[in-house]
Amino acid sequence: MTRDARWLFPLLLPLLLAFDPLKSSNRDVEAGNAQMKAGKAEEALGSYDKAVAKLPADPAVHFDRGTALYALSRFDEAGQEFLRATEAKDGALKASAFYNLGNAFFKKDKFKEAIEAYRRALALDPRDARAKWNLEIAQKRQKEEQKKKDDKKDDQKKDDKDKNKDDKKDDQKKDDKDKGKDDKKDDQKKDQPPKPEQQKDKPQDQKDQKDSADQKQPKPGEEQDIGAVLDSLERSPKDLEKERARLRAVRRRPPAKDW
Repeated sequence: MTRDARWLFPLLLPLLLAFDPLKSSNRDVEAGNAQMKAGKAEEALGSYDKAVAKLPADPAVHFDRGTALYALSRFDEAGQEFLRATEAKDGALKASAFYNLGNAFFKKDKFKEAIEAYRRALALDPRDARAKWNLEIAQKRQKEEQKKKDDKKDDQKKDDKDKNKDDKKDDQKKDDKDKGKDDKKDDQKKDQPPKPEQQKDKPQDQKDQKDSADQKQPKPGEEQDIGAVLDSLERSPKDLEKERARLRAVRRRPPAKDW
């Protein structure tokens, strides 16, 4: 293929379109062109490889090689060849290179890069209806992809919000559960019987009991009197009366002096 011939790749039209084919002085290029028309992209790529080896700086040869790679769905490699072809000084070849570069980007879902390539093609050839059409499609797809990303972000935010709510509920349940345990412990403490008084209080209790016992016990002089009264209960009433009179006389007797 010569510098004036271009293979174009409209997205919604047949894969390859050729226009104004001219004979080339390079036999490998001519062989590749014939093989591409016959639908033998793999063989054409071999012929273009030979041509690139002989003419590495020729943008048209890189453009031809890009067409074969595109036909083989090797879009990344095709895009690199079309990018080399954009260095062409010929305006028509340069515009076609940008157009096909946009198609290669589109096939890789790189819509932002495809849009830029189509715009470059239209800047060189504003009448190119195919570039306008593909540009609109790429812009539409870009908006769709952006909407998907935004929706995904919104869903993620909603999921995070719901997760935070669930975490708060779980924390609240845990706090309530812990509080219930504490309340249960307090209730158990209340239900337990009071502990006995400490041992240190016992000496005082024993002292009080001793004082009470001492108060109840009769004094030495009285112990005999009470015993006599109890014994007299078994005697006759007269004897009991005499014993009582004697005890009264003993209580009225003045105390004996100890000096």
